Amino acid sequence: MSSAFKPFFNNIAVQLTIASTLILAYYFPYIYNGENSYITIHDNLDSNLSWVKILLDSGTMFSNPQNLVPQVFNGIPRSALYGNYDISLLWFYLFGMYEGYIFNKIIMSLVAFIGMHLLLNKHVLPRNSSSIIPFFVSLMFSLLPFWSFTLSVCGLPLISYAFMNLRNGKSGLYHWLIIIGFAFYSSLVLSGIFFMVIVFFILAYDWYRYKKINWLFLKGVLLLCGSYLLSHYPLIYSFLFKGDYTSHRVSFYFEPYFFSEGLDKFDQILRFGQYHAHSFHTYLIIPIIVVLILQLFKKELDKRYLYSIVFLLLTSFIYGFIRWEPLSGITELMTDFLPLQFQRFHFLHPMTWYILLALALWHLSKYGTIGKVLIWIILFFQIGYIGQELKVLDQLPNQPSYKEFYAESLFAEVKDFIGQPNSDYRVISLGMHPSIAQYNGFYTLDGYFPNYPLAHKLKFRKVIAPELEKNPSIKNYYDNWGSRCYAFNDALKMFFLRPKVKKIEKLDFNFNILKEMGGHYLLSTGEIDTSYTKSLQLEHVFEHQDSFWKIYLYRNLADSDTPKLCRTNSRFCQKTAKL
Repeated sequence: MSSAFKPFFNNIAVQLTIASTLILAYYFPYIYNGENSYITIHDNLDSNLSWVKILLDSGTMFSNPQNLVPQVFNGIPRSALYGNYDISLLWFYLFGMYEGYIFNKIIMSLVAFIGMHLLLNKHVLPRNSSSIIPFFVSLMFSLLPFWSFTLSVCGLPLISYAFMNLRNGKSGLYHWLIIIGFAFYSSLVLSGIFFMVIVFFILAYDWYRYKKINWLFLKGVLLLCGSYLLSHYPLIYSFLFKGDYTSHRVSFYFEPYFFSEGLDKFDQILRFGQYHAHSFHTYLIIPIIVVLILQLFKKELDKRYLYSIVFLLLTSFIYGFIRWEPLSGITELMTDFLPLQFQRFHFLHPMTWYILLALALWHLSKYGTIGKVLIWIILFFQIGYIGQELKVLDQLPNQPSYKEFYAESLFAEVKDFIGQPNSDYRVISLGMHPSIAQYNGFYTLDGYFPNYPLAHKLKFRKVIAPELEKNPSIKNYYDNWGSRCYAFNDALKMFFLRPKVKKIEKLDFNFNILKEMGGHYLLSTGEIDTSYTKSLQLEHVFEHQDSFWKIYLYRNLADSDTPKLCRTNSRFCQKTAKL
């Protein structure tokens, strides 16, 4: 960088303006194309977005956690549908579903840049370090494809900055506001509780080292805990008071695995990261290791550098071996007491990798011209790599756009054809995610939820039991997990993005039980052989130019007088019979 340009670029306002412009440029296609844009489906359009839509439609966004939401499973508590009150919901309420989603994404990227920039400049890098390093590292971090629409990952640098200031005895109103804001704009179970483990560890370490409690830091910890208690009141209420139902999560069972599989999981998370917490750090490992070797060779080991690497190794080990056979018993006891996925420390990995990158680049800057050249090579390569990975994610083959996925025009025609209030009947979906019907206001007996009544899982299982018996893999998937309470069948397997499928020859559902539950209609992406499945009657076939789907609407003609039984000796039935 030329000496004439340095004073201009070193201005924080200039850096923020440049970063904001680049971030908005990245999101401009989503704004320009609107609902014709391609948005991640897995654990997003198939779940999170529909949950928010149900909350909006039912008016239960900030309601009592005990209030029933009738649109799903004949009524589930608000606490089961969405476990927290968070700020992201406001933007959906104010701007609408798609616009609220994009607005949240823009905020996430801006917060990611600002938080990382503040953390690196104030607490990680020396004051005399080049402004190039924190700017580009923060920019790359801000352009990561953060999952969902909260600050659970992208907001971690900002709250870390606030806590580091408190640790150093600096207290300002904005520090407390950052802590409160993070608690109301992030998920406790994804990253919040694991971040609190880290700050409690720091608090204990400082007390041991300095023989006194850092009261300002402790106040920050207590404020974060208190804020999470408020923001996640529905979730905490359902955990402490259990409510009027037993969660389907008590039926979870994860098969222990051997050492080789644990080693493979450890390797995968360490080298490639995890889908819900992308970091695109694979090639950053090379310069990070090289810099570590240089530090060891020169006997100038940076403790922060070492601690960050140890944290990544340790938490990757937890991720890989948490269900290793010798440890599986301990893991099961822990999850029985506190139903968490304890391997989720990996949600802290993206921040840690980019802090390591900043430290590695700073150490390389000590090596004169060669170091500066290497810094620019690493930066340009990583920016290009992130861009390429984002392009791959945005252009998955055969993926529908947001508009095509939810197909509101087509489902409006379906509702008009049925001609009854949505609350008077229930539907299930075949060949597509139930979230689509939910998004369009249908009352569904199937769906994807991380917490719902076990009673519904058991009852719905009776509907699909004959099909589960045809396919051991799907049976295991439903019985031992079951958060996707879907109308599984052997013909379509577990593929839910099939706009047109071959004729379903033999569909063996217990339609009497389905009718008993209120299931009057099936929405299928494939034609069903009604000469075999005589309980169904084809009502109409729907197609629309804005829809990814061709929908066959079937009426359930079965009677509801049917015995209630669990027709299998599976481990699932044996376990749940005791509940």
